[in-house]
Amino acid sequence: MKRRIRLYLQRLIGNFFDGTFSSYLNAPHGLELDELRQYQPGDDLRSVDWKATARTGKLHVRMKLVDKRVTIIFLIDKSKSEKFGSFLNTKEDIQSGVLSILVNAASETGNEIGFITFTDKIENYIQPKAGEKEALKNIKNILLETPASSRTDLNSAFKFLNEKIPPTALVFILSDFLAPYNCEQSLKTLSYLHEVIPIVITDKMETNLPDAPGFLTVQDIETGTIKSLDISTTLKKTNPYLGLFRRLNLDYLALYNDEDEEIWIKKISEFFDRRIRRGGRRRR
Repeated sequence: MKRRIRLYLQRLIGNFFDGTFSSYLNAPHGLELDELRQYQPGDDLRSVDWKATARTGKLHVRMKLVDKRVTIIFLIDKSKSEKFGSFLNTKEDIQSGVLSILVNAASETGNEIGFITFTDKIENYIQPKAGEKEALKNIKNILLETPASSRTDLNSAFKFLNEKIPPTALVFILSDFLAPYNCEQSLKTLSYLHEVIPIVITDKMETNLPDAPGFLTVQDIETGTIKSLDISTTLKKTNPYLGLFRRLNLDYLALYNDEDEEIWIKKISEFFDRRIRRGGRRRR
């Protein structure tokens, strides 16, 4: 399954930055053979493998990966809310696992990989570099990193990325998106300059409150503030960032910290597969 994520990610890169993946053809020199599979509507007939077709009696095509390398940026939320977990894992545990899988997949294909960790300010910026060993060393350092702040400000992170990273990069945002809603313009700019994939990591206890009248006393893990919530009102609220993603035509991946590795790896694979089938960068 992890190997498949690597293949999906490379196909995804081809779709984003070369339009639809018409480069899955029969063999310009230097392309890596991905797989032999049954013909699907829309496949280029020039990629038909006639030997496999004759052997099986069904039309098969040879799929090849474009040798396309791009800059990939991982924008990682290190605020204190990521340490919350009402289940076996914290949100930070899921974030670390997803980060490791994606960075391994991206580094194996020779892409330049950079990292930005943030709270309500930029905690660390690691410039994009190619190399699997370099990427794995950076992950280790990021996971051990102790942030200076506990709060979240997505706006400052998006503005920093817009200033630092030239277009066009593939940007993964790993966060719970529990933050002040102050970054509509900066995220809009980011989505025009780059291909952006938000990965929203949530604890279900943050959204699944008892369906009953009354008040609930809670403490904000980032500020320490104690508040009383009207349950009947809070149940009707949704994370405003999800609505913003829809308005900006951004696909996002939703993961929960009560899911095991097998489930969220399957979700990542299916998400990439959907993007590949649709093809190309989305119009903003």
